[in-house]
Amino acid sequence: MSVPEARDMKVESTGDGQQLELGMPGVLYDQRFLETHVGRTLLTDPVSAIVELVANAWDAGATSVAIAWPSIDGGSIVVRDNGTGMTDSEFSRRWRKLNYNRRAEQGAEAAFPLDAPVINRHRQVFGRNGIGRWAAFCFDDSYAVDTATGGSRNRYHVRRGTSDYPFVITREVADETSNEHGTSIFVSARQHSGLTAHSLRAELGMRFLTDPDFAVRVNGEPVTFEDISASHIDTLYIEVPDGSQIQVTVIDTQVTDRTSRQKGVAWHVGGRLVGKCSWDGPRAEAIIDRRRVAARRFTFIVRADHLAESEAVKPDWSGFDEDNEAYKVAADLVYDAVERYLLSASGADRERTLAHAKERNSEQLRAMTPLNRDRWLTFVTEAQENCPRVREDDVLKLSEIMANLELTKSGYGLLHKLAQYGPEDLDDLHRILSEWTLDMAKVVLDEISKRLQLVEELQARVRDERSREVQDLQPLFEKGLWIFGPEFETIEYTSNSGMTRVIQGLFQVKASGSLLRPDFAILPDSTVGLYSYPRFDEQGADDGIDRLVIIELKRPGVRIGNREKDQCWRYVKELMSKGLVQDGTTKVTCFLLGSEFEPHEMRERVEGESVVIRPMAFEIVLSRAKSRMLGLHQRVQEAPFLQAHRAEIQRFLEPLNPQAGLFEQAAR
Repeated sequence: MSVPEARDMKVESTGDGQQLELGMPGVLYDQRFLETHVGRTLLTDPVSAIVELVANAWDAGATSVAIAWPSIDGGSIVVRDNGTGMTDSEFSRRWRKLNYNRRAEQGAEAAFPLDAPVINRHRQVFGRNGIGRWAAFCFDDSYAVDTATGGSRNRYHVRRGTSDYPFVITREVADETSNEHGTSIFVSARQHSGLTAHSLRAELGMRFLTDPDFAVRVNGEPVTFEDISASHIDTLYIEVPDGSQIQVTVIDTQVTDRTSRQKGVAWHVGGRLVGKCSWDGPRAEAIIDRRRVAARRFTFIVRADHLAESEAVKPDWSGFDEDNEAYKVAADLVYDAVERYLLSASGADRERTLAHAKERNSEQLRAMTPLNRDRWLTFVTEAQENCPRVREDDVLKLSEIMANLELTKSGYGLLHKLAQYGPEDLDDLHRILSEWTLDMAKVVLDEISKRLQLVEELQARVRDERSREVQDLQPLFEKGLWIFGPEFETIEYTSNSGMTRVIQGLFQVKASGSLLRPDFAILPDSTVGLYSYPRFDEQGADDGIDRLVIIELKRPGVRIGNREKDQCWRYVKELMSKGLVQDGTTKVTCFLLGSEFEPHEMRERVEGESVVIRPMAFEIVLSRAKSRMLGLHQRVQEAPFLQAHRAEIQRFLEPLNPQAGLFEQAAR
């Protein structure tokens, strides 16, 4: 639903004559609308509410926030900042728009007032969805916003609406002259204010002490590290090889904040923040996933003043020179210490993830033996400890994989193979699995495997006169019609035993015993295979033969010439006489394959309207096969499936009598 124009919205007249919308006519809002839209925590928890109001000041480029906090219920709460402030049009747009996208509208970094005494102007903002503006509703059903910028000041009254309108905004002061800039929030502490000023300073200290250029005061007292309870703060001291010392202050909120903003590692040099407080950067990201609970609990404030003398800080204080040796030494020491600290402190987090993993894999765990279950438990536990960067979702997926591997026949064979891959190989595997499903990849790879094995076997057999039976070649060519060209690449080609019997009758061949092969004809100097696919009429009924491929394999020693071509043509004429092939209707291709050819007899011959007789040497057949496989045979010579198949072929050929020729073996 698009936001209607102002003319489509109900308006009321304010004291200064301004017209502000109240809501959309015809749309009703339940009393729970704002709670659902904003979240119950923000409207009921005073800590969350004040943190959001201070975060708004942070996002507005403020360097100072003053909070007036009442000592008893019924007093007034004031949150005043010296940020950029807002014009009337800016306030109207930001407060009126539900789901206001702060980053899309204003950017991911805060804009500072021109007179702000800030060197590092790369401040990452908290705001995302614009819900912080409703935080004052935690304390009362209405609040006031006083904001000044650009020489003028405006004041607004915001109150929760009725079922017709979720909220009502009234401008009480319009464009009053002012030389100040900033925004103040005024609200009565009628509810949820049972929080002392000291406790409030402690809560704010755990979240807003990462940047020395951002000062917060409560009732005139600055928020400092001393305000934080000893149970929430810890200090680490790291010795640097050059004799310097780094102090790391660890702040643990012990509750999970809404986001990981102002959590992570904050580097201070000479009392100023370098870059931003975050879990960004390769070292920090390797330690923890920001979606983890710990990433939204812990802040590590690093005081590394010795880096001021090493020129490690960039001129605009947006970060460090990553190639600076002093910084690299300090970073290694600091992030190692952070990793150790998180590992020792996140035991409960890991236990919870392990419990989720057990629940998700309960069925597989019941099917395991005690040894399998113990091995699974050890792996998941150690994976969390050794890979703290891994997300909880990924740990759960990994636990499922391990549970399934425990129940497979191959066991951990897959992991052993993965362990042999380097980072680039694993990235390639991830890309393949992202672009292909396993079923798709298996179909394609199985077909490639079959074809490469066929090329390997043809290569071994056609070059070895000791092959047990010439008949063994014909079945291979039946699987390899694709070798001869794309027009023969169809699964519809099948051996035509009816035509084979016609050829056998033509030569009065009487084969028996092991030489009786119904799918091709065994002749004195060759074998002939006939492979066809049918033609169908408009009703889908079989209407004869559409394509016929005849493959005749001549034994070594037989020189192929015009007489052998005549013999092929004789096969076709015999089939025509039996009504099995129709000239001009059935397209016939005869491949005459051998190792020796008479001069000038390698040219193909055309008979009738649709018969082609094509002589071809075995070496050319192999060359075509490799070419049609795009050179894969040469490139994957060491593939395990080819090596295994090659060994199998060798075992088959070795027992043969080396003195016996191809057809002598067959005749036996």
